[in-house]
Amino acid sequence: MQTPLNLIKGDKIGTETDYRDQLPVNMTAVIRPMFGAIGYMIQYPGLTQYGSGTGIDRGGLWNERFEQHLRVSGTDFISVDAAGVKTSLGTITGTDTVSLPYSFNTQGIIADGKFWLWDATVGFREVTDSDLGDPIDGVWVDGVYFLTDGDFIFHTDITDESSIDPLKFATAEFMPDKSLGVGKTQDNKAMVFGRYTIEYFVNVAGELFLFQRVATRAVKVGIVGTHTKAELNDKWYILGGRKEGAVSVHSIGVGSATKVASREVDKVIGKYSEVQLSTSVVEAYEEDGYSYLIVHLPNEVLLFNETVYLKTNQPDHAWSILRTDVVGDEQWRGKHAVFETRLGQWVFGDKIDSRLGILDNTVATHYGEISEWLLHTPFTYIDSHSIDKLEIEILPGHTLSLDATVFISLTYDGVTHGKEWTESYGLPAEFSKRFVVHRLGYVRDWVGFKLRGASTSRMAFSRAMIDHG
Repeated sequence: MQTPLNLIKGDKIGTETDYRDQLPVNMTAVIRPMFGAIGYMIQYPGLTQYGSGTGIDRGGLWNERFEQHLRVSGTDFISVDAAGVKTSLGTITGTDTVSLPYSFNTQGIIADGKFWLWDATVGFREVTDSDLGDPIDGVWVDGVYFLTDGDFIFHTDITDESSIDPLKFATAEFMPDKSLGVGKTQDNKAMVFGRYTIEYFVNVAGELFLFQRVATRAVKVGIVGTHTKAELNDKWYILGGRKEGAVSVHSIGVGSATKVASREVDKVIGKYSEVQLSTSVVEAYEEDGYSYLIVHLPNEVLLFNETVYLKTNQPDHAWSILRTDVVGDEQWRGKHAVFETRLGQWVFGDKIDSRLGILDNTVATHYGEISEWLLHTPFTYIDSHSIDKLEIEILPGHTLSLDATVFISLTYDGVTHGKEWTESYGLPAEFSKRFVVHRLGYVRDWVGFKLRGASTSRMAFSRAMIDHG
């Protein structure tokens, strides 16, 4: 008898006496019908060094107005040239994640409750207007920098980007929550992200404060921290929630919010307090026609595959965990993606040191170091049968070394796994390799499988089938 196995979603049993999803680690799904399966799992790209900053990365962007790759690295504001060589442009205080809005004329940097401007003509300078206060976030919209200090929203003068008029302040008033961040919609409306609300403002050329609240467009969901928001494919994703609900991941539409986190992801997020989550970072990028959201939690990094979610409408197929080690739980080290147009590749800063790395789909390593991947299957009922064979469709022959080995183990209780069988994924140019493991033992009622590996070679797994009887 043959039974197919799904590799996109795995099962486990939690300590709270509950059936839980076992999220894949360093693997993500591609929805493409293959051998009767709806898709396959492929190893997440590795990181190869591109350049170096001067410290832990705090934020970056490609400024298309100036055609420069700009970052805050440690306490330096730097530009990075096409060869990955840095040039220091100024000094930024603090250690927090920065906001990097920019106008036609200047690049803004908001960090440590301060506001700096830079351009190639005047150079680097701090805005010292006495009415500035302590800004935490900003965006450029309709000719002004639109800022918030957590309580008020305000903007620069339209004729002077370093001037703040004390009469040009307002508040978001749908609910009396903190204004934790700002953004901009695709139709050029300013967004004010509160803890429990999102409000929209349009430029009406007011005599003092230029903007007016769009009363019919507010959403009763908000962010948990200033940088827990990201724009992807003309919509915003946030880490936050409603006043009466727990923190989760939501997609923001016009006047609506849709939760995209799976139940398992909610459990991962639920381990943290709001204070801990407030320093999290959400970022987005697109690669090879797929769109991704990276959620940097205090101790985990979650990957949301938006394309898989939209194609399947199943959030539990769209989430993975990213890690950077083999035996521990070190979170993925890349952060603050910037699409480097001169390379046509995504460049990430680093959480551990000053490296700048390219997201490289030709390698599985992180700066030459191997990192473990994990896949689990759902629990499968094969009462009183012996497993004669497990066969998985793979893409052999593309390995770069002789270390491409897969370890397979079984669980009969959803908690512990037994001994491991090993099987070669294939040698270089061994394109006809079949991935088959024989005689895996007797199953009393149900069983689950775990696959893991750590090598210098990328791997992909499609249809799985067990023969039993």
